[in-house]
Amino acid sequence: MAKKVLIIDDSVEDINSILNVFAKAQINIMHSQDPFSTIGLIYKEVPDLVVLDILMPELGGYELCRMIKSDECAKDIPVVIYSKLDKNIDKFWAFRSGANAFVNKGEMSQELLNICLDTMEKNPVSLQIKSKLLNAKQGGHLEDDLKVLSKEDLIKDFNSIKEIEADADILSVEIFGKIKRYFKYDCAMLSFADDEKSIIYCDAGNISLKNEVFDEVRKKTTVANPEIKVILQKESLSEISRLEDFCVKYEYEINVDSKPIGCLYLYAKENLNSLELKMASTIKDLVEHIMRLRYFKICNKDDNSKGANPRKLYTQLDFDRILSYECGWHKRNNAPLCLAFIEIESLENIENKYGKYYGDLLLARISNFLSGCLSDGDFIYRNDDNIFAILMTNSDIGTANEKLEFLLLKIKDPQRAFIEGEEEIALKAAGLILSQKYKNHYEYVDALYDVLDMVRHSKNDILVK
Repeated sequence: MAKKVLIIDDSVEDINSILNVFAKAQINIMHSQDPFSTIGLIYKEVPDLVVLDILMPELGGYELCRMIKSDECAKDIPVVIYSKLDKNIDKFWAFRSGANAFVNKGEMSQELLNICLDTMEKNPVSLQIKSKLLNAKQGGHLEDDLKVLSKEDLIKDFNSIKEIEADADILSVEIFGKIKRYFKYDCAMLSFADDEKSIIYCDAGNISLKNEVFDEVRKKTTVANPEIKVILQKESLSEISRLEDFCVKYEYEINVDSKPIGCLYLYAKENLNSLELKMASTIKDLVEHIMRLRYFKICNKDDNSKGANPRKLYTQLDFDRILSYECGWHKRNNAPLCLAFIEIESLENIENKYGKYYGDLLLARISNFLSGCLSDGDFIYRNDDNIFAILMTNSDIGTANEKLEFLLLKIKDPQRAFIEGEEEIALKAAGLILSQKYKNHYEYVDALYDVLDMVRHSKNDILVK
């Protein structure tokens, strides 16, 4: 019976280069560019060998190999890792991850075939093992093992976090709770740039971490000698003496303009299922999103003090940077985002009647009012002399329209006494929901100016598109 080999590589060119060589050896080849499909394909196809590339987006060959070798049913399938990486340390980690052999991509394809044949001969997959895989699949093992909530659920869960300016330990507990539903870690750590001291908050779960582990974590951070504070811990059932005892390690440092603003470390003793692993990059994006919002709202970059006024108007540079990041993040995660302009149409008439000084005072009062109405995740910038730009994260067309209606109504309210006498403030508001058609945030802003021009020439005060 012909042998069956499963190749996992995100490079179509590399896969095609070995297909003919393997076909001549009468080996059936299955291949996939999606590393997250590996476990499912092993249960479905029951291969005699799995070949993994190391460098793949989101889920690399080392981690994928560890996932296979920790699966109760798939662990007996031999694995060959092949890669352009060929240093001794690369080979060390390949074998440390459980691989049966290592091949340099520069030596393929004939060398890869020879190594695969030799590995299959030395590590034959018995009929009992194949039967075990098939029976597990038929019994629903795979479906039960991979039952996790969707990426959309994950994003919705994180969007429910409102108090991004809360104390860091409180926010950490909330973030840990969200992550746990989608990524079954054994230990997680978070830090934020606005701490008075450099503190890394830790959810130790039901494990006990030795001081050596904390020392290793401290060395990973760019902050000098941070304090590690365990804020969540159940009854300790096992002890971890070094980071290498964890099978799964995700370690992220979040930066703004090369300045570290926080970190996220996720560790698990056992491999997770493929869908949980696939959530890791989305979790990182969502935590980064919160950290950046928190950084811009709390940290005062204009001086060395902590805890700046989160209601300040942002500079053009800050706002441009925020808008660029938010547009990219919301497009990647298919989350709603609205940019709006509020224009004080009557400013010229008011200044002619009351003087330039009063016009400046009016704009200052309105900016303070708008800032006070902002929700967490909203940003305001005085775009032109009489235009305020408001970035409303996670706002769809209905939410944005309601918010703009409320703001215009309150600004026009005579009881607020924005201006003296009976002079009414004339306002126009334009909002534009982000879509994939805008290549960058500059195109997005230009399109919003077109919407503002449309509402200027209409009888309506608000237009959201």
